[in-house]
Amino acid sequence: MASPQSSPKYLQAALQLRKNPGQWAAYESTGNCCVLAGPGSGKTKTLVTKLARVMAEDVRSPRGVACITFSNEAARELIRRLRQLGLEQSPRLFVGTVHSFCLLHLLLPFSQLAGLKLPYPLKVATESEAKSIYHAVAAELWAIGKPPGKLDVDRHRRVNLVRDSKAWKQNEAMTGLAEAYENELRKQGLIDFVDIEHYGQRLVNKHDWILKVIRAKFPVLAVDEYQDLGIALDSIVRRLTFDGGVRLIAVGDVDQSVYGFTGANSELLEELSKENGIETTPLKINYRSGTGIIELAQRALGKDRGYESSEPERQASVQTHKCDKGLQHQAEYAMKTLVPAALAAKKGRQLGDIAVLYRNSNVGDAAAIEAVKVKYPFVRIDNAAPYRKVPLTSWVEDCAIWCAEGWKASSPPLHDLQGRWCSFHGGLSDKLRRDAVARITRFLWDHRYDGAALDFVAALRAELLDELITVRPELADQAEHLEGLHKALDREGVLVGTTKAQLGRRDGAPKQLNLLTLHSAKGTEYDVAIILGLDQGEFPSPGWADKSPEKMEEARRLFYVGITRARDEVHLLYSGFKHKPDKYGRIWREGPSQFLDGLLP
Repeated sequence: MASPQSSPKYLQAALQLRKNPGQWAAYESTGNCCVLAGPGSGKTKTLVTKLARVMAEDVRSPRGVACITFSNEAARELIRRLRQLGLEQSPRLFVGTVHSFCLLHLLLPFSQLAGLKLPYPLKVATESEAKSIYHAVAAELWAIGKPPGKLDVDRHRRVNLVRDSKAWKQNEAMTGLAEAYENELRKQGLIDFVDIEHYGQRLVNKHDWILKVIRAKFPVLAVDEYQDLGIALDSIVRRLTFDGGVRLIAVGDVDQSVYGFTGANSELLEELSKENGIETTPLKINYRSGTGIIELAQRALGKDRGYESSEPERQASVQTHKCDKGLQHQAEYAMKTLVPAALAAKKGRQLGDIAVLYRNSNVGDAAAIEAVKVKYPFVRIDNAAPYRKVPLTSWVEDCAIWCAEGWKASSPPLHDLQGRWCSFHGGLSDKLRRDAVARITRFLWDHRYDGAALDFVAALRAELLDELITVRPELADQAEHLEGLHKALDREGVLVGTTKAQLGRRDGAPKQLNLLTLHSAKGTEYDVAIILGLDQGEFPSPGWADKSPEKMEEARRLFYVGITRARDEVHLLYSGFKHKPDKYGRIWREGPSQFLDGLLP
């Protein structure tokens, strides 16, 4: 009998799941399963271990598995974890967002065959192109007053899949804008991300032969963060599973559904979990947080989910702090008092173990100002960040750290950079894959020194990336964020003077404080979470739209997400009044956020 050390890596990982009944039940399931995973419950570990088993035992080459998730960063983490178990991206294993799945495996191969009235060849509008087209259309149609925002129109398009439905026709103003915008996209030979979802589900729902093709290629479909992915993906999943016979592995948490403004609906996951033919398994043990934090989080949520800490005796601190002078006082108190105390409280704790969380970039500005004053290096992830984290920019960061010094310790591993480089090219033959690996290896080897990040990024683009982007149109939006990174490093940019080593450490580095929005914090974990701006009228926000029961519940879930990021300490800061006076110069003192009701001492 083989020893655990000589067995495949996924079997070694599976041994660690045996002690948790929920994880083991999910791992052992052989049919359609739905894993309802609370915060810190090891859902990613469970998912990747199960996927590795499915690839090894259940699916024979050339058939494979598709794994869909919500964000590029979530996909990146899944790929990293799968690689640790010996699985690389390949034609047999797809890991990516719902948009990349629909584009690569539905629209590109089948849109013409199915007679969809879409431009050919397909070209996806970048974010800036889509915004520009929308604003031009809105300005033409909406001569008086302020038109609905693009986000609202996109949500209208996402949640109304049937375009001759009553809901689509009833809102004439929104529908008129949506149709005019889509028509202008087509005139310019473009589709956008909402189109990708919409036409992807249309293909699956209207053509039985596509079900057979997908099942032949991917007999198993995994969906991570199901609660965030919306009605189009739910429609695709149900059709593939219940009509097409594709085996489903769904993972999610209804309490962490915080993207309703994009069309996400947590009820879809609840409904799926109750379907006949779906084996549902809850994960109740929290491996991240101490008992005090878990209890506080469930009180804040207003629901007792029965979660327990894996270490019931481990201490966890939850404190509220009133800062009488307002938002800047909150930020100052966090930087001058809470952060130093947190660093001193645990031996070996670094700035990277601490997160300052907030609802929007305005609060982030206050935090950044105070961090600069006390000279804390920080990484900031919100709308004010100089560029967005997408697979391409994250890969560039990792290449930079490898060249600066990481190659000495194989951190990040060279094979990881090579594998991700090949994944940008899509499916490659063995020869083309060898050529791609040789090119990136030669480039990285020739740039093994620290130096200006600007020169490094310019060389990487000139020698490799610009050519790749030209032949891979689905990377156009990521290329726009790469351009943002390049500009941020240039003479007039906010990152001027950054070295390769510094650029490579921008993503959650040990010696940098983390400043990020509550939405961006989803999926992360830290020793200490400091949440700013918990004042009524600020969080939840003052907009009338946010006062609907659905919006209020989503805001409460967002607060819950923030609390559950922490292992050891949670600090909740408020002032009791709105951050800015109204147009008449009045300061509204509405007290702490309603979400603190029952949590204050």
